[in-house]
Amino acid sequence: MSQIIEDCIRSFCIHCEDIGLDCNCIIYGNTEEKVANETFLHMFEYHAINPNEMTTSMRMKIKENMQIHSHNDCLSKSNCTIF
Repeated sequence: MSQIIEDCIRSFCIHCEDIGLDCNCIIYGNTEEKVANETFLHMFEYHAINPNEMTTSMRMKIKENMQIHSHNDCLSKSNCTIF
């Protein structure tokens, strides 16, 4: 079976709206930890949610809703992307 370049370029990805925020952003990166950290930063900068004040439920939603997508899938679904 042959692979195309898109099969090799994978990234972790989370939709901001999947964690309960009214936002079209998708945050992605090459590791789950990077995406989680960028999500915390986005939530602080754009939604005024301090990472130290986040509920356990919100942190669990981030972990549970993290997905693996091809790079193009992540980009095609968002008006806002954070690397």
